[in-house]
Amino acid sequence: MGGAYSALANDAYAPTLNPAGLGFLNSTQFAGQHLDYLQSIHYEYLSFGVPLPRSGSCTDSATCPGSGVGGSIQYLGSGDITGTDGNGNSTGDFSSYYAAYNLSYGRALSDQLSLGITGKWINAKIADVSANAFAADLGSMYRVSSKFTLAGVLTNVGSKLTFLNQSDSLPLAFHIGGVYEPTSQWKMSAEGIYPQTGLASARFGLEWHPVEMIALRTGYRTDTVKELGALAGFTTGLGLQYHGLEFSYAWLPVGDLGNTNYFSLLWRLGEVGNAKRNLIQYQTIKKSRTAEGQITDPEYQQLMQLLSDDQPKVAQPIAPKNSGNE
Repeated sequence: MGGAYSALANDAYAPTLNPAGLGFLNSTQFAGQHLDYLQSIHYEYLSFGVPLPRSGSCTDSATCPGSGVGGSIQYLGSGDITGTDGNGNSTGDFSSYYAAYNLSYGRALSDQLSLGITGKWINAKIADVSANAFAADLGSMYRVSSKFTLAGVLTNVGSKLTFLNQSDSLPLAFHIGGVYEPTSQWKMSAEGIYPQTGLASARFGLEWHPVEMIALRTGYRTDTVKELGALAGFTTGLGLQYHGLEFSYAWLPVGDLGNTNYFSLLWRLGEVGNAKRNLIQYQTIKKSRTAEGQITDPEYQQLMQLLSDDQPKVAQPIAPKNSGNE
């Protein structure tokens, strides 16, 4: 989806893309990703997100602000590179890598607003020379309505990465994004990125579910087209979902340099069980109707809101008639 994900990251990708999404996390989740990049360069990714137990008697995610913790590991490796001296003679192979280790916390202050923070340790190595840096990401997520969400993230606030006597600042940037879901089948996202150095860029994404189990995605980003051509900003892919598991693939062309391929797996624990519990709860609420057709269960309004959202439904209630009969 063109990388326009800061307003969508209320899942296992939140520790990397927007830690505020952990405040809206509704199940324990794990994610893994592999990027088959140019030549021998490869990118590996692992992450998790865990919602924390709610204190007191309030335990329902729809009415009680929640919180969550998460973490992620990012690794970009070069593979073997042939070294040469000033005359072009081979000096043997060497390798390099960049890695980031992240820990995150997010908390919902209300059912609309969540804030989060990520602390990260960045470790890099080129041949036998290494460097370290420490940084933080600050995130926010605001649900304007059930269909529209906004997000803002400040990334890489921290120290410089120093190799020997060469120090380089981390890519400090502010991201502002939004996602609009007109129906359960369509999802549109957009994101603007404003770096401390360099030009601002934009990202756009579109997702369509022809059926519940399949997601078709496309996107466009402007930060890769200046040197590589217009096609280098295009992305497309698909997602296959079944019982809490989602396998995704994305294809990203890089102009004359070739093509790149993303493979990822997202595992949402407990979502199938949650759907079954919602159905059982709904059947219980039906039995609590009075002769006048009113609802006595205090959780009725909450569940009705859940069932009326433009999300995949587990059941559809029948409106009571004036006589009190269904």
